Amino acid sequence: MDKKYDIVAIGTMAYDMILRTVDETVFTRDTTLLEEAGVSPGGAAVTQTIIASRLGCRTAVAGKVCEDTFSEYVMRELEKAGVDTAHVIHSKEDTMSLTFALVKPDGTRHFLGVAGSNNQSLSLKDFCLDLVTQARIVSYGSFFFLKGLDSEGVSVILKRAREAGALTVADCASDSFKQGREIVFKNLWLIDYFIPSYVEAHYLVQEENPADMAEKLLDKGCKNVIIKLGDEGCYVSDGKRAELVPSFHPKEVVDTTGAGDNFVGGFMAGLTEGMDLWEAARYANAVAAVSVTKMGAVTALKDRAQVLALLENE
Repeated sequence: MDKKYDIVAIGTMAYDMILRTVDETVFTRDTTLLEEAGVSPGGAAVTQTIIASRLGCRTAVAGKVCEDTFSEYVMRELEKAGVDTAHVIHSKEDTMSLTFALVKPDGTRHFLGVAGSNNQSLSLKDFCLDLVTQARIVSYGSFFFLKGLDSEGVSVILKRAREAGALTVADCASDSFKQGREIVFKNLWLIDYFIPSYVEAHYLVQEENPADMAEKLLDKGCKNVIIKLGDEGCYVSDGKRAELVPSFHPKEVVDTTGAGDNFVGGFMAGLTEGMDLWEAARYANAVAAVSVTKMGAVTALKDRAQVLALLENE
């Protein structure tokens, strides 16, 4: 049976403010003149669905925003990208998550965040769970930043999705609220594709080598592990085959904000096109490479043609 959506992403919604360039000497001066400043939609669920939609997927997002100008901007950008926002809750009680990305001369960034309460308070009662039965792929983004879902709700979401025949994808954030690794471990058996960054995987399994990280995560029950390694690419394992899938290198790295979420959006888009694990990982690397060429999480990638051109040129 054909599903209404290719991808449904449930999770974080945020407003990003990007400041570049900034370095460690910023606090030694009274005034620092920036090269550039701007705003962008942010959060895993927002970025993943915008990117996947631009790559040709039918997408929907479920999360929570507030009644403020930050939320209005994020909603406008989602709708402009063609993402179905019917399952987004508009809360009068909560505050919106805000992220300040301080971008260094090499394009890497450091985040200053105001967590807000919109993501932390999101719970199962905030949306119709039948939404996940209407998707080919269901993404949970991100563990450790959705306190109202992390403890119990995510298990219900992933089980319902799997029962309906959907593939399940999840990524991670820093454990800022000290929930502990078991939040992730107890759900790994419900995840078809787990996609942490190197730093997040290190926190989870206390290993230094990506191969050891992947092995331990697979032992915890997930089907496939994709560890994002930044400009090195990604390490991919399904328990039988494991290898590094190398990155693409754009001429200039402007801003790496949102590159990881671009990767996840691109990976899921690749799966919807029938790519296998390794092809989808390579496709996701190309999407992430496009994303870092402009400032902001969803600024650079406009359509699938950019990704195909990069793949062909490499």
